[in-house]
Amino acid sequence: MTTLGFTTELSHSGKLDTGVAARSMDSTALASQLVRLRDYLRGFVRQLTDSKINPPVIATLNPPLWEAAHVAWFAEWWCVRDAYNTALGDTIADRPSLWDGCDAFLNSNTISHTARWSVPQLTRAATLDFLDRSLDATLTRLQRAEPSDEALYPFRLAMFHEAMHLEAIAWCAQTLGWPMPAWVDESAISAAGHRSTDELRFQSTLLGGPVNGFTFDNERIAPRPAPIATPLSGHLVTNAEFAAFVDSGEFTRRLGTPHPIYWRRESSGAWQQRRFDQWIGLAPDEPIVHVSAIEAEAFATHHGVRLPTEPELAKWLTLPSSNAWHGAVWEWTSSRFAPYPGFTPDRYREYSAPWFDGQHRVLRGGSFATLDLMHHPNYRNFFLPQRSDVFAGFRVVG
Repeated sequence: MTTLGFTTELSHSGKLDTGVAARSMDSTALASQLVRLRDYLRGFVRQLTDSKINPPVIATLNPPLWEAAHVAWFAEWWCVRDAYNTALGDTIADRPSLWDGCDAFLNSNTISHTARWSVPQLTRAATLDFLDRSLDATLTRLQRAEPSDEALYPFRLAMFHEAMHLEAIAWCAQTLGWPMPAWVDESAISAAGHRSTDELRFQSTLLGGPVNGFTFDNERIAPRPAPIATPLSGHLVTNAEFAAFVDSGEFTRRLGTPHPIYWRRESSGAWQQRRFDQWIGLAPDEPIVHVSAIEAEAFATHHGVRLPTEPELAKWLTLPSSNAWHGAVWEWTSSRFAPYPGFTPDRYREYSAPWFDGQHRVLRGGSFATLDLMHHPNYRNFFLPQRSDVFAGFRVVG
């Protein structure tokens, strides 16, 4: 290892406990969460100014009204309209939508990203109306659902899907310099700056989803990794460490840009970072956030270390003595997003399989913008390695 300083994050075990429990939520708990998430989404739509309803087209974002209405469509599609997979590989619904004709512009599998920015039906009033009616219909069906994992699968899926899109809205707000959304837990990133000198080694483990409850299809069943002899640093790389890399000139030499996204110099020469609509001083002990896997690898190579593989990081985050579950930033790995042996797609076939393209990278953990119910030791996030807009940081292996 190089002489990088070490930081061990506070364990946000409450988030992790909530996320593990969410995989087995009963009807009552599901209904409560669906109402909570929809309240967040409804509040977001209501506070959008006219200019924010039609922001500039950006390839990594969805237009905000489309994002909100799509979430309502998805819940209705799976929970109310009884969508199912045909023998020919299509997914169709047994019942019509409450919003006549909306499949043409809200089904993410059939409408292109470009077309989502030009949907005249998506007004604020129409979107709010659909958010309400879709939720009412979903809750009505949930009341009649059998208390089995199979019967509750679409409702749990809809809940997690809505939570994912709320985080996507948060990175939209970050990208566009909007105020921080109400559901973002900024305290999680601030709490991560507590210093220690811990290092741990891996043990062999079986990763993958639990036998009971909800699992995403890409979580089943992970192979048993071999024991890892190389120590993983007990900290997320900090702003101070990354700033030293930038100040040395190596960031620009290796990447061709002057500094990370959302950074700037004050007149005094000190670094600032933009968090949503506020420029704040770069907190030295906080983990670096909004770095791409490419930037993280440049830092690691400069220091003679590397990013962890997915099995390495996944095991680290489940070690009870590591105190590593922080809830501050997603963590990049060096592993490509790929199916585990024996992979079989779920009813929502488009969730994983289209992204097994050899390009997307796995991230583990969770961020300060990730809702508590999404934090889970088996959850696999995935993005292209050049993405720096998401709430991602990294740690290294010596």
